[in-house]
Amino acid sequence: MLITPEMIAAFRSNPVFKAFADPVKWPDEYIVEALCEAGTETGSSRWGALELTCDNFKWRGMQYFAAHWLSTNFATLGANGTPNSEARLNVAQKSVGDESIAYRVPQMMDAGTDWLTYTNYGQQFYRLKKRAGMGAKAV
Repeated sequence: MLITPEMIAAFRSNPVFKAFADPVKWPDEYIVEALCEAGTETGSSRWGALELTCDNFKWRGMQYFAAHWLSTNFATLGANGTPNSEARLNVAQKSVGDESIAYRVPQMMDAGTDWLTYTNYGQQFYRLKKRAGMGAKAV
């Protein structure tokens, strides 16, 4: 998918994604990479055709995924920060006095879906992703 300057401008101008409006903190090449990743995540025909309108299902999904991707990789540091390469672990811990125990809690979802719960953007994308997968599909 070719990410155009119009797509970058539309993403930056959306008030929901104002955290990514600053081109110094978030240079275009980072927005392009995030939108490219988002394009692959919304590549199936169930997302529909892409139009840069507020009610376009594919465009909404792309924006939410891109914002989530940027947020989880760079957090609030922007593109000048070091990408976060750590995976989140679900850990439970209990302490009583000077004794404590910690253990890995089994995940509630598969790792790819669990990752989407890290940010509000990811949760919104996950909601749209579930809608994209609803219903029968003719083969």
